[in-house]
Amino acid sequence: MSICVLDTQAGTTLGLSQFLSAQYHLVEGTPLAPILEPRRTLAPPGYHSTKCVSAGLFLLLGESRLKDRLGLPIVPTEITAHTVAYQVIKYGVRTFFVQEEFARAVAATDLPHDFTLDDLHWPLAGMVVGFPPRFMQEYLGRDLCYVYAANCDAGNYSVAALQGCPTITVPRSKVAWWFYAWRDGNLECFASSYLREDRVDETIAKHCYTDYTGLKDEFGVQADKEMTDRLSGLMLKLLVVLNTRPSLVEQGCCVRPERIKHGRVKQHELWSPNLIGWRYQAAVERGGNGTHASPRLHWRRGHVRRQPYGAGRGQRKLIWIEPVLVGAGVVDGNGNRGIR
Repeated sequence: MSICVLDTQAGTTLGLSQFLSAQYHLVEGTPLAPILEPRRTLAPPGYHSTKCVSAGLFLLLGESRLKDRLGLPIVPTEITAHTVAYQVIKYGVRTFFVQEEFARAVAATDLPHDFTLDDLHWPLAGMVVGFPPRFMQEYLGRDLCYVYAANCDAGNYSVAALQGCPTITVPRSKVAWWFYAWRDGNLECFASSYLREDRVDETIAKHCYTDYTGLKDEFGVQADKEMTDRLSGLMLKLLVVLNTRPSLVEQGCCVRPERIKHGRVKQHELWSPNLIGWRYQAAVERGGNGTHASPRLHWRRGHVRRQPYGAGRGQRKLIWIEPVLVGAGVVDGNGNRGIR
């Protein structure tokens, strides 16, 4: 999906957060609200509003119903996105916010060679991952924050409360994600899915990218392919690293209870955010006191491996050899630490 959005009053294009937040009123106060936003959560500073999450689900599901009524075809990426949306809704539309320095360390980690998608243990089988927009702009060249992700067994998927939305059959177990991105005033939707039997380091290369919009030339399609592959690589790295450090996931809690007066909700409950890597501190190698120039700021890449342990060292556990930030005393003009 590709939509160009213009703020005609201001005469300027909106950003992703502003556009999706403006759509939030279509959901708020309707019977869909408790389905698409079962918990109200404040995003940490520097992240897009959580209103974007429920508004994004509403836009996706609403478009499918409109296409169904008009007899228009639904392309494979939309079917994938719907499957993910159903799973996310099933698990309560829980959003997990990834701390920026941890996101950069994950991006600087190589995927393991002897690990399949079926080996991954997820915090939840349906979840929304919130990345820092500044990091995503640097890493992907697009304005985006939230990624809707799901771990799906083979079977049928639907949400009984969403009347009119089709049941979707997943023939083989897979993992999948979809997200909205914003570039040059255009709202675009991307989806990717991979079989759980695949090895994580071969997953992206085994699946091709297809553009269903017909709006872009070969250079635009190639740029989208590189961006979606890079996003998928980041998601896979995140899930693999979390398998080695499950303690990096911190669950939020209710910080303000719901208040009802005369049978009506006067104050919605409010939850603290679920956090990933919030206590993480990158390993740092600082320059010495010698006469040589300080090294350029960069990451020495990390990796994940299976380490022998136990009696006779016959068992294996997955460990994360963290990347190391080299030249940490050198900061670029934007105060960034590097992400490659």
